Amino acid sequence: MSGLTVFYDGACMVCHREISHYKKRDKYNLLKLVDISSASFNAEDLGLKTEEVNLHMHTMDDEGKVYKGVDSFVEIWKRLPGYKPLISLFNNQKVRPLIDSSYNIFTKHIRPRLPKRKCEDGQCHLRTN
Repeated sequence: MSGLTVFYDGACMVCHREISHYKKRDKYNLLKLVDISSASFNAEDLGLKTEEVNLHMHTMDDEGKVYKGVDSFVEIWKRLPGYKPLISLFNNQKVRPLIDSSYNIFTKHIRPRLPKRKCEDGQCHLRTN
């Protein structure tokens, strides 16, 4: 299986923890992790839309195919051990609309209210304001 570039929000505490979990499971270094909260990240340089990348998880395979939202998670899971049951569940056409709706509620209404990490010079701390 080819590698996958994962665009994630390192300032989001939940996102950071999830990506840290995947990083530990990535024994073959198939995931290239790109923190979109980094000052050097520019979505347009990669043909992506900044607003979309900031709202939904995005991934890109080695051939340049872009995945968004729940499809990004499925692509990550395909490359890591132990996720086959989740892949089957998330690809189930009867369950998928509910999963997509739940993910959209999370990204639009819950994630913006979650605590953010303050990251400067490679050091991150919980923001208190």
